[in-house]
Amino acid sequence: MTNEIEINDPGSDVASVLQAALDLHKNGSPAAAVQLYTKAIDALPDNAQIHCLLGVALKQSGQLRCAIATLEKAVELDPLRADFLAELGIAYGDAGDVDKALKCLREAVPRLTALGKEDFIVLTALGDACFTLGFWTEAIEHYRSALKKKVIDQVTQLNVQLNIGVALHHLERRACAIKSYETILSIDPLHVGALTNLGVAHQEHKNFEKSLVMLLKAAELMPGDPLILTDLGVTLTKLNRTDEAIKKFTLALNEAPDCAKAWSNLGNAYQAQNKLAEAWEAHQRAVDLEPNNPELHWNLAMTLLLAGEYEQGWAEYEWRRKKQPPPLSPKSPEWEGGPLIGQSILLLGEQGAGDTIQFSRYASVLESEGASIILQVQTSLQKLFSTLSPNITVLGPSDPLPKCDFQTQLMSIPYKRKERFENLPAPISYLSVPSEPEVRLPNKKSGIRRIGIAWYGNPNHDNDLNRSCPFDELAPLFELEKIEWVSLQKEPMPQKAMGMIDPSSQCHSFADMAAIISQLELVVSVDTAIAHLAGALGSPVWIMLPYSPDWRWLTRRRDTPWYPSARLYRQLSPGNWNSVITSIKSDLS
Repeated sequence: MTNEIEINDPGSDVASVLQAALDLHKNGSPAAAVQLYTKAIDALPDNAQIHCLLGVALKQSGQLRCAIATLEKAVELDPLRADFLAELGIAYGDAGDVDKALKCLREAVPRLTALGKEDFIVLTALGDACFTLGFWTEAIEHYRSALKKKVIDQVTQLNVQLNIGVALHHLERRACAIKSYETILSIDPLHVGALTNLGVAHQEHKNFEKSLVMLLKAAELMPGDPLILTDLGVTLTKLNRTDEAIKKFTLALNEAPDCAKAWSNLGNAYQAQNKLAEAWEAHQRAVDLEPNNPELHWNLAMTLLLAGEYEQGWAEYEWRRKKQPPPLSPKSPEWEGGPLIGQSILLLGEQGAGDTIQFSRYASVLESEGASIILQVQTSLQKLFSTLSPNITVLGPSDPLPKCDFQTQLMSIPYKRKERFENLPAPISYLSVPSEPEVRLPNKKSGIRRIGIAWYGNPNHDNDLNRSCPFDELAPLFELEKIEWVSLQKEPMPQKAMGMIDPSSQCHSFADMAAIISQLELVVSVDTAIAHLAGALGSPVWIMLPYSPDWRWLTRRRDTPWYPSARLYRQLSPGNWNSVITSIKSDLS
């Protein structure tokens, strides 16, 4: 990092050798310089700086292992030289020994900063080490400091900016990540990495049209890249262009037959077409390639459960616990499915409110088999779940968890009970309206049917775009006479729906929503918690489903083993709500 070498006798042979070595090194001949540095070290074996210069030359000439040994010697001889330590850290990083690189560079950079000698290369190397180890915030800090220094070249600068974007993405600061990628593209519109990452970021933001534009550009620039083709296929799947998506996944697999990501997403595309046999095969290929990847097992589980293959499906579904480790209490051992007579068990709700409602039936089932039940659920469900049984203790998410004989997650119970399709517990109702409901709808006129409707769910749900129905699509239903529609959405109705009854201002929990549903003749709902609530109450509910539904609704059936009071209305083609609305209108007429 410096060419200043102190030699007692500048006119000596050693000085001449060193000068020649430095000249060769400066002129881009590190391999030739190595020989001369080595000769100088033979004469001055304790000169730390010559060791450092030799180490740098060895690294530049591709002799990384020897470079590291030489740089280690330089640091040993002069441990106070921060620049020597920095060069060693950079060499460790180049060799893939990231932990050692991080240790050296974390020590060197503050010392160099104090001397005003930190530079782009050192700061970037420290950022790279942090990036590799997943220290995203620290990586961003060092990368941004590096960009304030003199940059070597534009390519390197843009790659650093790209890593900043990726780190922001990992921190779920996706809007900032998008800005970082856009900054790169403003300088280099054909930067493949920025185009690809921006496409994926838009994909995760559910801006699928923008995602498509970016990924198509990236694919044009690198037409055979399997990962770009896979990302493009994912976006096409989200846009219901599944035939095109399958072609992209196939091209990706032609280039990289062992790409598990491509196989798994090919399975998702087939599932979107309700081709479950093909989806199963593709997901299984993905799992075989990466048997320890929870995401791939999760995707396989979704296909198996949708196909009604419950035994294998529940087993694969347990991989969700590795994908997102459950917040189990340290006080109680986990239940493995044995008898519970006279035993206490803590049941932990998970995922969305609809999931908890659906699987809360098992609290009553296990109680009937002799267990003492403590049930922890979302705050919005506590009052409602008090109606399960007077002997079931219902806790909120912040309540302290008691010591029990056992504990388990609600959605693991079917697996542990070895639940099969034909013996699912499906009572007509297992929840009820709490006494003295606080929400009362206005008096209804004689001869008027009062029907509740829910047309969209949580926008943060991964599949909300497909499962939610645009409000305008519902217009034919509102043409029917002698029906009074009641909005079952948590939010106030849009202006164009002001003809409906809107009790949202009175609805503060699912207990309130249950009270509203009890005053209705029928509930019409897309696949949201409202549909589960109506089914659990035993209220008539007509559920509007996308072409490829969530796993719990199976395929082709008009009924569901989970809710005897439910009737299913399925899209005839992807995104086609018209067929669903027409069928419901006909049945209401």
